[in-house]
Amino acid sequence: MSLIKKLKDLEYKKAISMHVPGHKNNTIGNLSDVISPDYDLTEIPGLDDLHDPFEVLNDLNIYLGKKNGSYYAQAMVNGTTNGIICSIYAFSETVSHFYIVGQAHKSVYHAVSLVNGTSTLISADELSEVSLENSCVIFTSPSYSGTLIKNIEEKIEFIRQHNGFTIVDAAHGAHLSITKNFPDSLLLSNADVVIESYHKMLPALTMASVLFTRNEDFHHRIMHYINQFETSSPSYLVLASIEYAQEFYNTYDDRLFFGNRRILMNHLKVCGISVQKQDDPAKFILNGSNGPYALERSFREAEIYSEMVTDEGVLWCLPLWHVGDRYLFDELLERLSNLKESSIEDKGNIDVGILEGKVCIENIVPYPPGVPLVLKGDVISTSHLKRIQHYQVNHVKIEGIDYNINYYMKRAEL
Repeated sequence: MSLIKKLKDLEYKKAISMHVPGHKNNTIGNLSDVISPDYDLTEIPGLDDLHDPFEVLNDLNIYLGKKNGSYYAQAMVNGTTNGIICSIYAFSETVSHFYIVGQAHKSVYHAVSLVNGTSTLISADELSEVSLENSCVIFTSPSYSGTLIKNIEEKIEFIRQHNGFTIVDAAHGAHLSITKNFPDSLLLSNADVVIESYHKMLPALTMASVLFTRNEDFHHRIMHYINQFETSSPSYLVLASIEYAQEFYNTYDDRLFFGNRRILMNHLKVCGISVQKQDDPAKFILNGSNGPYALERSFREAEIYSEMVTDEGVLWCLPLWHVGDRYLFDELLERLSNLKESSIEDKGNIDVGILEGKVCIENIVPYPPGVPLVLKGDVISTSHLKRIQHYQVNHVKIEGIDYNINYYMKRAEL
């Protein structure tokens, strides 16, 4: 099937989005009012230069910086992945070690590897037990599923007092502080660098991201690498969607959101689906009597598409409902009422036994969420293989597994 046909097929079936991006199939916000192929332009006079902005794109960055007046802002079209990699490159010029707190995205590990840096995976509570002098600590908050690191601003201040630097991957937190009923934005953490994916929960096009830096020196150092790694043909549609998403953020009224959220939560429970709330009120983790993988399949068969499924449950990213939205809320409730039980179909899986005790030569990454299970250079253990087989049975995509197997099969044939 062609990509265009597949996209049209999803539209025809009225697929319901409980995943990113935040415009939810163009039903949240009014992106189509400001996004048109007519605006897909290049850097003609008056449209500025994203990599050296001093006109309209500089005005956009100033506007974005007002989200928190203590940060410089830079709109990006290559996603938060680009911001993470460029930030780590910039800090690698001076820091001697990276500390990675919690479950970091694969881009963090990619960047540390690319700069030939050394890193240690630790918990936030262990920061007081290590030498932070001339180090960079990389936090992920909120997590993919909406969990926030507690008292992160205190931890960041502690790191600063010990001459360390901080990066916060806040890809999933661009909507925080949108009203007083949401948790605080990570821009209040006073980290040296905060990167937010505007497309995750706000109505913006995929790859829309903003880099926030605490001072001019950090800003210029990171921009040096953004100019090298980011596309030299930026999408003005993505940039315009960032501006629109910020306007949406600035004027958002959450009354309909919390009303619909309450209705949905009660309806799910009536349908026999358990709801686990997260720190982020826009995230639910759901479970059913046959387990999360069967539940996700049931949703999919009803054309309800989730963000992710893990052993913990099915992750839903709730829409930021608002007056005048076009989200199929009543249709969602009806489909849930008529949900049919499903089971996981048997699927032939690749035999991974050949990998036991072998050195991983390419990161093995369940995706989503994109958090590495086995890092390049680590020994693949029996425990790792059990996790991989579990993911295979439950149809979770695993990046890197075929590459590792093919590598060792070819060596065995020599």
